[in-house]
Amino acid sequence: MIKCEMTARNFELDPKVKEYAEEKIGNLDKYLPRRVRGSAAATIMLENDPSGREDNRYVCEVVMVVSGTKMVSREATINIYAAIDIVEAKLQAQSKKYKAKVTLEPRRIRMLSRWIGRKAEPELETGPVELEGAAELEGATEQEAA
Repeated sequence: MIKCEMTARNFELDPKVKEYAEEKIGNLDKYLPRRVRGSAAATIMLENDPSGREDNRYVCEVVMVVSGTKMVSREATINIYAAIDIVEAKLQAQSKKYKAKVTLEPRRIRMLSRWIGRKAEPELETGPVELEGAAELEGATEQEAA
């Protein structure tokens, strides 16, 4: 579970919203490499945007720090729950990309070292191949030719 710090601006934070956000963002650790899961921390900032636009009323911004790398996602929607869901999806994609970038490199090196270190496989000797029933066919073609 990722350690989450939560702040709210311009509105009172409901315990249900707080629990929902911590659950969604906290479960993103399964998309991170195992060796950095304990060091991951997230700062969640929820705010009521006073700009006056009706379509972007609630803003959810999450900054997740994983072993020195920052992953930032920000979304503004009418519903606070929708904003949290969208931010979670964005961070999930960023986490998958980070994991692929960090963990696949040693596998590639190992694979290449195995591939380069292989000895040449011995070639198989190929000789005349006799098929079953080939002698009967040869006898049949000679009789037809005569």
